[in-house]
Amino acid sequence: MTETPGRDPDVLTTAELATKLGLSPQTVRRMANAGQIPALKTGKDFRYSWEAVRQVLRQPHHQSGEATDDSTEEPEPSKGAGYRAQRQARAGAD
Repeated sequence: MTETPGRDPDVLTTAELATKLGLSPQTVRRMANAGQIPALKTGKDFRYSWEAVRQVLRQPHHQSGEATDDSTEEPEPSKGAGYRAQRQARAGAD
């Protein structure tokens, strides 16, 4: 990646973050719109802090409405793009 003078290397565009996570830019935008990853809206697009995104994706996945009691039934983990991004972030994708 070519760095622009004066630009914080931790701040990424949608395309740059998509490349790092191995996802499409459209998927990254959807994750940002859904609040799955932290993002700052800049006009029509977003900017992302690589460290903030990695921290969020390293957290265990909890779905809203998930039972917190001692039920023996395990929910099926999501295997979508967010799941893949979480696995890559946990593995320390740089």
